[in-house]
Amino acid sequence: MRFSATLAVVPLGARLAQAALDVDAITEKYFGNDAPWYKNRIPLFESSDTEITDVYYYRWNLFRTHQRDVGTKYGYITTEFIDNVSWQTQPWASNNCAAIFHLSEGRWCRDPRFKQDHATFMYSADSNPRQYSESLADGVWRNYLVDGDPALAISLLDDMQRVYNQWVGDHFDEAKGLFWIEPIADATEYTISSIDVSGGYDGFFGGQAFRPTINTYQYANARAIAKTAALKGGLDSVVEEYNTRAQNIKDTLQRDLWNSTFEHFIDRYQVNNENVTYWDFIRGRELAGFVPWAHDLLDDDAKFGEAWKHALNSEELGGLFGLRTVEPSYEYYMRVWRYEGTHTECHWNGPSWPYQTTQVLTSLANVLDHYPNTAAHITVGDYTRLLKQYANQHYNKHYGNILDVEENYDPDTGEPIVGLGRSHHYFHSGYVDLIVTGFVGIRPREDDVLEVNPLADPSSISYYRIGSLIRPRLTAASARTNYGPYLRYS
Repeated sequence: MRFSATLAVVPLGARLAQAALDVDAITEKYFGNDAPWYKNRIPLFESSDTEITDVYYYRWNLFRTHQRDVGTKYGYITTEFIDNVSWQTQPWASNNCAAIFHLSEGRWCRDPRFKQDHATFMYSADSNPRQYSESLADGVWRNYLVDGDPALAISLLDDMQRVYNQWVGDHFDEAKGLFWIEPIADATEYTISSIDVSGGYDGFFGGQAFRPTINTYQYANARAIAKTAALKGGLDSVVEEYNTRAQNIKDTLQRDLWNSTFEHFIDRYQVNNENVTYWDFIRGRELAGFVPWAHDLLDDDAKFGEAWKHALNSEELGGLFGLRTVEPSYEYYMRVWRYEGTHTECHWNGPSWPYQTTQVLTSLANVLDHYPNTAAHITVGDYTRLLKQYANQHYNKHYGNILDVEENYDPDTGEPIVGLGRSHHYFHSGYVDLIVTGFVGIRPREDDVLEVNPLADPSSISYYRIGSLIRPRLTAASARTNYGPYLRYS
C-alpha cells in the first residue's frame, strides 16, 4: 500500500487511545530476555480478550522459532517443523506446504529479510516449490500489498511463470479446463476422494481429483503473475495471458465444482476404477470447499453464500471445539487407518486442522468485507466466535493448557490428535495475519487507500488496538475503540 498525506474520510465514532502501546512493557511481558528481538520487528496489539491477545504474541514467538539460518547463500528460511522430518527438502529442513502462511505472517514483520529470504529460497534450485500444491506467487504479491516494495515480486517473476507452467504441464486437464491433484500432494491425506477410491480400505495415497483447492491456488498465482508483470511494465502479453488463465479457472470452477445438492464447492474425481467414476462428485462436503473465498476467486452470488450455513451447523462442519474437515455423516468420519506406534497419524476425514481453519477464517473475513450478497448467513459474531475457538486450540490440553499449537484436534473434545514429538509448536497455519486483516480489519490493497474494516464483534470485544505496523502511515490506524467502524485514509 502507498499513502498520501491527506486524511479524506474518518467516520470514527470511537475513542482514540490516550497513550501509545508500551513496547518495553509488552515485549518484556511476553518475551522476557528475548524482548530486544521483537521490539522493532512486530506490530503491537492488545484487546479485551486475553486469549486472543496472548495467542497473538505466542504466534510471533512461533514465527521467530521457525526462522532457520541456512548460511550466506540463502539467509533465513521458515520451517514447518522444529524437528527434522524425513520428507523435508534436504538438507534445508524445508517444505512448501505452509509457505503461504509463512509469507502472510511474515509480511507484518518490519524486518523484511525473513520473507524475502524465504520466498527467494522457495523458488530456488535447492528447494522444491511443487512438493505440495502452492500459492507462492500470491504470497509474494501479498507482501507487496503491505510493504509497497515491488523488488521481490519482480525479481521472482520468471520463476513464478516457470513453476506455474510446470503445473500446467502435468496437472492440468485441457478438456475440463481444471487442475487436478492427489490429496496427499494437496497436503491433505485421507480425504473423501482418497478413502473412497480405495473402497474404504485406505486413503493415504490415491484419489486424484479436480479440487477447489489447487484450482484456487493457481487462479491466485495467475493473478499475482499478471499483476507483477503489469507492475514491471513492458509485458502486456504476459499480463493478458495470465489474466485470461485466471478468468478461465474462475469461470470453470464456479460452473463445474459447485454442487447444488450439497450447496458447496466439492471435488470431482479425475480417476476411474471399480469404486469411483471419473468426473463424479465426491459424496460429501469438505472444509476445503471454502478455499475459493480465501483468494477472492468467486463472484458475489447469494447462491454460493448457502455454503456458509454448513460451516456454522454443529451437526455438519461446525464442531464444538473446531471446524471439522469432513462432516460426521460421512461413512468414514474420524476413522483411523494409520499410526506411528500407538499414536494416530495425520487424517483429514474429520479432525480440525489449524491449516484449513486459517483458510476458512481468511475466507470469512473476505466475505464479510466485500461479498454483501454472499454474506446473508454470517455475521461478525460468527467471525469472532470462530477466531476465539481457534485461539483456544493453541492451549494444549495434554500439557496443562500451555500455549503449544499442534497438527490437528478432535473437533468434539478439543484435544490434540497426532501428538508426536514433531507436532509441538507446529507452524502449519496462520494467526497474526488473521488478527491484522480480519479482527482489526486492515485490508491491504493496491491503491493509495488505507482501508480498515474491523470484524471484532462489539458484543464480546470491548476494545482492541494495534500499533507499530510496517508502514509509517499504518501507525495512524492505532486506536482504542469500543467498536471500530469503517476507516478510510487516502
